[in-house]
Amino acid sequence: MAEQRDIIDDLIDIQDNWAALSNPLGGMIDTLTADPSKVKTWDPGEYKETPRTNSVTCLRVTSQSEEVCGKCLEVCPTAAIDIDLPRKKVSIMQDECRKCGLCVAVCPPGTFLTTKLTAKVLYDRVARVASAYEKAYVTCTRALGRLPKGNEVVLPCVGTLSTEVWFALLSDYDNLSVYLPLGICDRCRTITGEEAYADQIGLAEEQSGNSVDLDVDEAELTHEYTRAYKRSQFVSNMARTGAIAATGGVPLLAGAQAVAKRIKDHSQQLLEVQRQLEKAVGSKTDQSKRRVLTQGRKLVIAALQKHPELASNFHLNVPACDWSLCTMCGECANACPVHACEIDAGGRFSVEAAYCINCEACMYVCPECAITMEPCDPQDLILPDPEAERLAEQRAELERKKQEAREQVKKGLDAVERLAEG
Repeated sequence: MAEQRDIIDDLIDIQDNWAALSNPLGGMIDTLTADPSKVKTWDPGEYKETPRTNSVTCLRVTSQSEEVCGKCLEVCPTAAIDIDLPRKKVSIMQDECRKCGLCVAVCPPGTFLTTKLTAKVLYDRVARVASAYEKAYVTCTRALGRLPKGNEVVLPCVGTLSTEVWFALLSDYDNLSVYLPLGICDRCRTITGEEAYADQIGLAEEQSGNSVDLDVDEAELTHEYTRAYKRSQFVSNMARTGAIAATGGVPLLAGAQAVAKRIKDHSQQLLEVQRQLEKAVGSKTDQSKRRVLTQGRKLVIAALQKHPELASNFHLNVPACDWSLCTMCGECANACPVHACEIDAGGRFSVEAAYCINCEACMYVCPECAITMEPCDPQDLILPDPEAERLAEQRAELERKKQEAREQVKKGLDAVERLAEG
């Protein structure tokens, strides 16, 4: 159902039309007369970055097994990644690397490090435009070929966005779209990118129950702010200029402020997720190894805290141990790069599902084949809410007292009836 217009919408239209009439060339003269050295130009290299590596977290390195993982090797379009097991080293051949970021997106423990392409940075970039514009477009440098507009998020490859980032975005936003002209991927040298983003988006859509649009014609892209954004920005501007008497402050945050607050609140939520998780299961194992919560898993858990009904859409396998075969050698715990599993002081194997990246490394390194991967309860990814539990206990206690009061009243009435009959 379309939102009903009011006088504020009319004033916004008048303001936009007046701005267009007062500057009919749309800033063309300013561009022509500006200092060429200060005019921003299109540079695809600005959106790319060669990853650094943290070999300590690599699954093949920690397990010393070529059977484990290898996702980065499969997705790299130029075979630029080398994993040297004897030297326990992951390296990238600089001359071969296309800086596509696909290895960053698919690596479960986060072995490949960047500043521009981390899960949280990418989430924030897309969330900012999705909060302010009617459509938020995710695209790549080849598809755009020009300076991006406000609601266009340019990546080295659309496959740079991992499944976890897509899920977190889709759980909160329904205005996401991928812009890729027809045939653009067929001509790209990042030959593994199309399959990568298709798999990532497909799984995220299944988990979130939401979908990503696909736009192929640049002429059909829209760059309109949302109605809520324009209205709040307009009201705030009027208040600042004195056109509206502001008593007790402006009732609505300005559009840009509201978006910034939403991003800040999300960052705070991620910190709270880690704090609650550490409080619930401890930040360290019995062997004093610090558990590592990857950015991608943190985004997923934060989204599930707000949308717990989506947990049932997840199908994750976690390690389970056959005690009759286990010799408590500890190889499983040593191979886990995020320290999600451990052999405790009593010699018992355990795993924290929220931290587990479902990589199967522990299963492959077990010399006795005592570990198998079994489905976990997706509800394990939802953290307990102490406040909600406290309120539930209070409600239960209140209900118990009400029931006791009813029983006392009933006993009293029964006694009165017996006296009356006697």
